[in-house]
Amino acid sequence: MNYRRKKRSQEHAAVSRQGGGAGRAPLDHPLVLQGEADVVTTHEQLGDLVAEVVSHGVVAYDTEFIGEESFYPKLCLIQVATPNRLALVDPIPFGATGADLSGLGALFRAIAAPGRTVLVHSGDTDVDILRRGAGIEPTDLFDTQVAAAMAWMPWPSSLGNVLESLAGYRLGKAHTFTNWDARPLTSAQLGYATDDVRYLHLMWQLLGERLDALGRRRWAARESHEQLRGSEFDPDGQMRRIQRTEPLRPGQAVVARELVTLRHGLARKHDLPARVVMPDASVIELSKRKPADRAAVLSFSGMPRRILQEHASDIAEAIMRAKALTPDSERGNPLADDPRIRAEADQVWSALQARCAAVGLAANLVATRAAFSRWYLAQVEARRAGRGLATTEGEDALFAAGDWRHEAMGTWLDGFLDGKERLELEWTGNGMVAPGMRRPGPVASTS
Repeated sequence: MNYRRKKRSQEHAAVSRQGGGAGRAPLDHPLVLQGEADVVTTHEQLGDLVAEVVSHGVVAYDTEFIGEESFYPKLCLIQVATPNRLALVDPIPFGATGADLSGLGALFRAIAAPGRTVLVHSGDTDVDILRRGAGIEPTDLFDTQVAAAMAWMPWPSSLGNVLESLAGYRLGKAHTFTNWDARPLTSAQLGYATDDVRYLHLMWQLLGERLDALGRRRWAARESHEQLRGSEFDPDGQMRRIQRTEPLRPGQAVVARELVTLRHGLARKHDLPARVVMPDASVIELSKRKPADRAAVLSFSGMPRRILQEHASDIAEAIMRAKALTPDSERGNPLADDPRIRAEADQVWSALQARCAAVGLAANLVATRAAFSRWYLAQVEARRAGRGLATTEGEDALFAAGDWRHEAMGTWLDGFLDGKERLELEWTGNGMVAPGMRRPGPVASTS
């Protein structure tokens, strides 16, 4: 039993000892369905649910899965909420728990049908399961976690925190990390699973009102699709994610790209998640150390021993292929070691964060410090050469030209660095705002 499964079992035992349901009545609101969800285990019940989904233009969707043991997550439960019905679909009777989801294809296709809005919260893996099961790409996705980050809330925020901020209702303690593949599920698990979709219609409306007032609904739609675009193997996308964590020099990045390509194949071969086969932190460390032979790779401690022992030679060969494409030595950017430039970058970064906070955008959704640092060094080099460098320009551009981030913050930052824009802040009882903006006040918690 691996460590995460052991922790799941401990949590599952704790939930079982508690007994009962979620422990409190749902929020009393017209958009919040009351009572328990229907548990769907037969084809007749499934057909009724499909018909219910088809009859509505908006559906809330979530899943419970175990993702640390297999290449494809093990599907354990599907939660669905239409405006009229709450349902929990048990995939086990339909033989749809692993790579083959065809037993629930009709439901997935109904949810993902063109023109239907699918509500999720932090739904990247859930939407991956949806698109695999449906065989089509959902066209209208709304992630309430993304929307919250554009409406005066942190990124990322849990469903419970967003709900409490919007409606003043506090969910009970979540029990998400349990043995969702055990049967029977406890009433507490069923209650918590139901709450994952019970409140999404209300949150969609309240967040939509805030976004409309701020003129950001279009941004939320675009970023929802970006965050939920899928985990089909995309080495460039994985490299962007890795370098958000820690910048890599060009030669290191070439090695990292070879390694993420290798780990995808190894993950599929061993039926394990890529992050288990070779965590991002291990990719970064291997890219920096560049062990050149099997013995050197075997001395590395950041990966499962059996993967290292079986594939140390493959890892060494991938590193050697990458090293052949890059110089043996690389010079770092000397500007990065200049204390005056570092202090200057800190000041501009602080100004950007303050501006984000003052207009109700989560700064860490707008930009990461690593991406900002790469761009700012290039900006300083351009300035010393007698020209400016906009946030959308250069190899290490901070924002893409068509990205909502440029519209939201890049135009202001370009003007700020040109001396044409100011950083103006006001303090209110609810926090910091830019002049002329109104920050939503806190909602009293409902006990």
